[in-house]
Amino acid sequence: MDKNDFEYLLTKKAWEDKEFADLLASNPYQALAQLGVSIPENIKLKVVQQKKDTLYFTIPAFDKKRSQEKPFQLNQIDIWSSGKMFLWLASAEQKAKLLQLRNSIFTTGANHE
Repeated sequence: MDKNDFEYLLTKKAWEDKEFADLLASNPYQALAQLGVSIPENIKLKVVQQKKDTLYFTIPAFDKKRSQEKPFQLNQIDIWSSGKMFLWLASAEQKAKLLQLRNSIFTTGANHE
């Protein structure tokens, strides 16, 4: 696992620091702020701690125009993985915003390891 990977650092911190993990579950904005990651006010944030016996799917927001295309164009949605732990499903525009947010941990000097 790449030690410069945001999800790796976030997961490691949550696994090693129960107080941080609890804050991440109850107030992810505040928890991420401790790591130097600032989430814009117009972005809703949900952090889910996975369970071994549960499979998670994240479905993109409904887009009426795209949903009426025949056939549905899946290549308009970008799928990429982060390490071997996460699979992201997002539009290219959202991917750019997410990458900017997740990389902010490295530009603020708050790289806690």
